[in-house]
Amino acid sequence: MSKVFLSFILIVICSTGMAQPYKTLKVYKPYKWMIGVHWAAIDDNGSKFERLFDVNQSWNVLAYPSRVTVDKYFKFGWSMEGALTYTQYKSGKLINDSTHFSGTFFSFDVLGKYSFYHTYAPRARWIDPYLTFGVGYTYREQGSAQHAPMVVAGGGVNFFLLPFLGIQLRSTAKFGVYPGIWETPENYLEYTAGIVYRIRGKKNTNGDFSRRKNKWIHGNKRYKDKGGGQ
Repeated sequence: MSKVFLSFILIVICSTGMAQPYKTLKVYKPYKWMIGVHWAAIDDNGSKFERLFDVNQSWNVLAYPSRVTVDKYFKFGWSMEGALTYTQYKSGKLINDSTHFSGTFFSFDVLGKYSFYHTYAPRARWIDPYLTFGVGYTYREQGSAQHAPMVVAGGGVNFFLLPFLGIQLRSTAKFGVYPGIWETPENYLEYTAGIVYRIRGKKNTNGDFSRRKNKWIHGNKRYKDKGGGQ
């Protein structure tokens, strides 16, 4: 009796599978490009683990957005981002254990970005945690570390209020590569908060099944026979 029941189940499964139309599922892409405008706070007080959130003494932040990002999405959660940051060091802020520095701060980063959004989409599409890593360059108008090549690592999260518009929070550590990664005045932290806008590619909800390359599903083509009839 069990063999008969098992055979019946196998027949039902095979019949159901054969009844489904052929369809190629596309890799899910949440966006094609993502552009961001952010407020940036630079923590360059010279301490490794102390004064991490000493906003009054250690954070250099402007009243207006001072960081822009452009993010190009590829596949499976991976994207590449370019980021440009500007701020002003003010005298009285703690910069590498000194309060006498002031002047222009500028940085440019090229980052690889991995989003965990890919692992659980399309569920909970409103939240998008991610990690970043890459290289960068930092310029300070004053101090011993005016021109500094950097190694960059960080993480953050996007909260999407609308399918195309969200709020981004990020914390990034930047390490100078000369004279050393750990013991160097070039190291600093960057905290950012801003708005991101996603630009999506062409939407294709039916995967490859509805593409124009499958011309047999997009109408009939009439041919003339050799006798001239239709």
